[in-house]
Amino acid sequence: MEVILDASGATLTQLEHAILGYTAKYANRYNITVYAFAIEGNHLHLVAQVNDGNRFAFMRDLKSSIAKAIPRYTPSHPGGTVWGRRYSNEFLPAPDDIEERFFYTVLQPVQDGLVESISEYPGYNCFHDAIWGIPRTFEIVNWTSYNEALRWNPKARPIDFKETYTLEYARLPGYEHLSREEYAHLMSTRLEQRCQDIVAKRRAARKGFAGRRALLKVRQGSRPRTTKVSTRDSRRPRVLSVCPKRRAEASAWYFSIYFEYKVASEQYRRGNYEACFPPGTYKPYLPPEGNQSSGINSNRCIPDISR
Repeated sequence: MEVILDASGATLTQLEHAILGYTAKYANRYNITVYAFAIEGNHLHLVAQVNDGNRFAFMRDLKSSIAKAIPRYTPSHPGGTVWGRRYSNEFLPAPDDIEERFFYTVLQPVQDGLVESISEYPGYNCFHDAIWGIPRTFEIVNWTSYNEALRWNPKARPIDFKETYTLEYARLPGYEHLSREEYAHLMSTRLEQRCQDIVAKRRAARKGFAGRRALLKVRQGSRPRTTKVSTRDSRRPRVLSVCPKRRAEASAWYFSIYFEYKVASEQYRRGNYEACFPPGTYKPYLPPEGNQSSGINSNRCIPDISR
């Protein structure tokens, strides 16, 4: 496994470096506010706010780039499909819900029984960068441009097509009044308390932790023993909220938009090209002879709670 050092001297695998670089690239391109990002053994966690109604484009490009990077930087990858299922889109309606998911994300290695503290985890963890507002710069190859140049110039080199992107985490909403030191100290204290609670619960349930040494022995590209599964009928998206009332209201809002879209889509497909679509949704594809218009709709304003 080849490793590289980032600007801080931290060790990252080439794959981690590429994933973080692509996250920075597309977050910048699509104006995505990133609060937390975790790279786990066989999945990713991203806590982010979509500001321009372009979640689909962001996730499409990010997943596509990561799917190409995995076999490129993992020689043991057997080939075939990378993603086991469609990504899970989950709503965080309020600032305290974002905070709850932030700690859930950074504490994943502890909750999964891998290590007793995030400092022991050999993989990337965003907590330190997020609480101190540390920007990280990543160089990634523009493989599309490189492959295009290679058609005309067999001497073209990937290194000549490197691009630089910066990944910076936003402060959790509601703490804008604190200084950087106050914010970092508060978040560190809360993290430590949550970590102690998780460890105590696992110990009480007679569950242990794999430990850093065992994790370093895992062969890159190996498949997990168990993994989450979902079906076409699984309820999506989930609303993650510490408040049951807020969770119910957000779910009702989403499905009202969903059913409004279904009605408009049916009218559009039957020839009513003036059908009114909810903002942030796309008109369905029609054959060229019947496709009168296309694009994202923003004719009405509905509060955006899809964080």
